[in-house]
Formats: sequence, structure tokens, C-alpha cells
Amino acid sequence: MASDPSSSSTGALALPSPSAKRKRPSKLEIPSVLRELQPDQLRSRDLACRDDAVCFGEPGVAVASFKGKKQLMEDAFKIASSLDGNPSKGFFGVYDGHGGRKAADYVAEHLHENILEMMGNADASSDKEAAIKAGYLKTDREFMTQGLSSGACCVTALIQGQEIAISNLGDCRAVLCRGGVAEALTKDHRADKEDEKQRIEDMGGFVEMHRGSWRVHGILSVSRSIGDAHLKQWVMAEPDTRVLHLTGDMEFLVLASDGLWEEVGNQEAVNIVKRSCLADKATFSSTDLHKDENDEYGCVNVSPSSKLRRILLLKQQKKIKQSPSHRRPLESWKDSENEFFGEIDSPPLKSRRVSLVKRINTKTECLSSQENNGDCNKGFSPVGLIAACKELANLAISRGSLDDITVMVVDLSQFRRDKVI
Repeated sequence: MASDPSSSSTGALALPSPSAKRKRPSKLEIPSVLRELQPDQLRSRDLACRDDAVCFGEPGVAVASFKGKKQLMEDAFKIASSLDGNPSKGFFGVYDGHGGRKAADYVAEHLHENILEMMGNADASSDKEAAIKAGYLKTDREFMTQGLSSGACCVTALIQGQEIAISNLGDCRAVLCRGGVAEALTKDHRADKEDEKQRIEDMGGFVEMHRGSWRVHGILSVSRSIGDAHLKQWVMAEPDTRVLHLTGDMEFLVLASDGLWEEVGNQEAVNIVKRSCLADKATFSSTDLHKDENDEYGCVNVSPSSKLRRILLLKQQKKIKQSPSHRRPLESWKDSENEFFGEIDSPPLKSRRVSLVKRINTKTECLSSQENNGDCNKGFSPVGLIAACKELANLAISRGSLDDITVMVVDLSQFRRDKVI
């Protein structure tokens, strides 16, 4: 009887067919949106949305605006340095939008017009306060007719003659530098403030904690704004206004949205502006060094040697008495030489050195006097003002601010009667 091949004496089992083998699962493809983000990647992504920064400056004023984590930039600003062609009359505003940018854009276009219309023949401070209030309320009513739900916080400065009127809604803030000391000219209108909370409750509303902050009806953290139609019964558009007389110790104003003030203190902001603007004034251009009409050797071969340049600049830094963190890095001296002086490095004559030292000492004394009392200057340059605005905004970003940031600095020496001509 023939044996069955499948039952051989060896007892070996028949191998399974290839189709019956277990297949290795294919490699899983993890969607990029589900991959874990490293801290450095997250930081880069957050900062990347700030590429649409706006920086602007002109004599007496500058502004820097950076977009935060929101999909759209919701801040806006207004600069009208010479209203009605009058250099002693100006309007400046910073507007922080929420729930969209329509409200901020509308306020930037119309608020100053409505305020000027209401000003009329207002002379007394009380008349100006009433006129500004009427301008704010008119802007709010007109925006509400558009049926939009967005809102905007505001801080504005209206300068007429020798008076300055500061107004605000919400948590935008105005800080004055008076003799080097920061002075807040506005108070934040937030739902966690006791007086604002009481006002809302007296009108039948309520304030509750939501997402870590007190909010009107659990929605809005500010208690005053233009717009916000769904909460208008409790979130009013009546500003606080303060009228001040311009004096010689008033140096500049910082107007900014809460994206800055949540991360940077009032005095810290003032110190940064002074440092940036004074550093810009201390920068010697070749024109400044060679414009002496009595200089018989003109502009040729007046460059001191490299060693003397460094000595003179170091002496200047010591006389200005800046703190160590405010001094220019030593690595910048080489670039400073190319920027401040000519191309010829021949040793200077004695008369040239004496003339150069006199000019440096004169300018240093002026800067020292300016640092103490704000005098001996024709105002900060646009370059210095822009640098100050950018430094403030970048400082807030470096400390973790994810909100839109708009910073404006107004040099008040441009409007004072005691300014140097």
C-alpha cells in the first residue's frame, strides 16, 4: 500500500501557503497636525505671525504695531500732527479692537473728526471734556447703526495750544514722562475694577469669572468700549478725560494697547524711550561734526586716529552717565568709526583735536542737561522715536505677549512754547 506523502515518517508539518502568511502592517503616517510641537518650534510659529509689523515716524511722533496670535490684526492708530494746518494742534490715538477689526478701523477714521466737530468754540477745560465725551458717544452711535458686533478700546491725546486732553476707554493707556518720572494719565476700565463692577451691577448686569479673568456677562474683560452692541447696555462708550497744561518738564507721551502694558511697567516704558532717544541723539553724524562754519580746514582730513576716536567716544559715554545696560556694546565701535568720521585715518592736527573735543563736550553737556530736565533739545528724532517704539514692542513679545501690540510715542517738546528753536 502506497504511503501518503503528507504523513511521512519524519513527522514534518506541511508549510503554509505564502498567501496564508501574516503580513507586517504598513508604516503609520501620523498627520503633521497631531505631531508634538517642541517648545522652540512653538515659539517660532508664534513669532512668525508678527511679520506684518507696521513702523512709522515723523518729527515729533512714531508708532510701531505688531500682530499677535489672532488671525487678523485688530489694532489701529491715528496720527494727525498738524490739524487744520496748525503745528500747535495735533491728535493722536491708539485703538485696540476685539471681535474683529471693523470697530477699530471705523474709530481710527471717524473719532477725531467727531471730536473736532464737537469742540467748536470750547475754551474752558470743562467744555473740552464735554466736547470730547460727545465726540466719543457720537462715534459709538454711528458705528452701532452698522449692525456689527465688534468693539474697540481707545486712548487719545488732543493737543491744542498749550493744553493737552487725554481720554480713554477700556484698557489702552497713556503714560506721561514728567522730568523722567512715569505718570499714568488714564485708568484701565476693566471688569475686575470695583467701581466698574458696581456700575454694571447697578444697571442690572453681572460680572463673572471666565477663563481666568473677570468678564462682563462672562464675555468681555473690559467694561467700556466703542461698539460691542450685544453688551452695550452695560459696556458704555463714555470716556474718562483729563486736561493738562503743557509745562517744561513734560517730555513725551506713551500711548499703547494692553498688549504692551500687560508685560511692561509704566516707569520701565519711560526709561526705555529716554534711553533709545538719547542714544540716537548721542550718535554723531559726519554732518554734525563738520558743520562748524569757522572751521578753516573744512571737512577734509578731520578724522582722528582710530585710537583717539575710541577714547573720545568712551569719554562721552562716561559723561552722559548712562547705566551699564544702556551703553553701546564695544563691538559697535568699529562700525561707529565708519559712520561718524571720514575715510582717512591720518593723525589729526592739534587744532583739529581741540575743535573736535570742544564740539563733543558741547553736545555732551546738552545731552546731560536734557536727561536731567528735558531742555537743551529740539525734540527727539523720528529715528530715535521709532527705535523706542520697536524696543518696547519687542520687549513685550519676548516676555510672552500674544496679543496685538501698538505703541505710540509723542514728543511734547514739539508743542511747548518753551521749545528750543
